[in-house]
Amino acid sequence: MRRANHDKVTPPNVVPCSNCSAPSLPHRVCPACGYYGGKAVAQVAEKA
Repeated sequence: MRRANHDKVTPPNVVPCSNCSAPSLPHRVCPACGYYGGKAVAQVAEKA
């Protein structure tokens, strides 16, 4: 009975980025464009 909730895992919420509309986790820098809160925070390397 005490292990009834062990396998109930909810997936993380994914929200679209306000800059590029790529899916990203809330309150994190967007991995696709490097924006957070409408400002460029990090530079993202281009994939070849």
